[in-house]
Amino acid sequence: MAASFTAAADGVEPVFSKAVPIAAGFTRPMVISSRTAQGACTGAIGACVVVNREGWILTAGHLLELVRAHQESALRHAGYRGNVVEFHRDIAADRRFRRRGVPTLQKPAEASVRNHSVWWGIDGARLVEARVMPAADLALGRLEPFDPASVERYPVWRDPSRVDGPGRSLCKLGFPLHRIEPVFDEKANTFNLPAGSVPLPLFPLEGMFTRVVNTRAPGSGDGEPSAFIETSPPSLLGQLGGPLFDADAVVWGVQSHTMHHALGFRPPVPDGRAGQVEHQFLNTGLAVHAAVIRRLLDAEGIEYRAEE
Repeated sequence: MAASFTAAADGVEPVFSKAVPIAAGFTRPMVISSRTAQGACTGAIGACVVVNREGWILTAGHLLELVRAHQESALRHAGYRGNVVEFHRDIAADRRFRRRGVPTLQKPAEASVRNHSVWWGIDGARLVEARVMPAADLALGRLEPFDPASVERYPVWRDPSRVDGPGRSLCKLGFPLHRIEPVFDEKANTFNLPAGSVPLPLFPLEGMFTRVVNTRAPGSGDGEPSAFIETSPPSLLGQLGGPLFDADAVVWGVQSHTMHHALGFRPPVPDGRAGQVEHQFLNTGLAVHAAVIRRLLDAEGIEYRAEE
């Protein structure tokens, strides 16, 4: 995808003008299409980082967990439909018994997902050998098939010992501020993305590195805390799973989730009811720390480019 940038009025290049085109080459979309039993279709957008020539990618763990939840729901629907068909094929059953029996089958809720698919920016590609680190909200997998030549420069991962200096400007990249409403084709049993919805527009967002936070991702249970790089402001929806990088396009982390910090202010709601107050928060973004990512890649024996 071509990108052009305009120099500042004084002739000084913007901070990330060289880094964004590089990061754009290894940042791919993740479009999760789903259809409920009622027929309503939705499209959720995330991002992923291509790690190496073998097609290994990293993304936010909760995105992959959403895909798994959709898959389990679709299997329940398929099982229910299969049971209904089998039940009606039992010609030995009394007709009145069949009429009574069908409602007793465990029918999935109408709002549950019946069909789903994931598009990784590559037609026909699927994710294999996938795994999730819940506490770090980090997912790893390999795209298949994958063309190594599709990425000009693979990411360089920050030396964890050099993740320092609060106040450093970092950049987030992904596919926010964009909507996709997929259409399900009953005959082909597949989702189609409407004309004009792809390619997805990339959107960079600058953020200040504030600190390193040791915590667990929301909903991850009681696992060991993981290290996250905090930035202000947070990532936008559609950027989660994408890279957090510096002006040299060196990747410091993978965007994960947003933290909400209560400020302790409770001003009255304008034109609200008597005694009604607002709870004000400061939102910051958390990205999985390069140290966590590099440990995972090392443990899995996955090749990557490390900062020297």
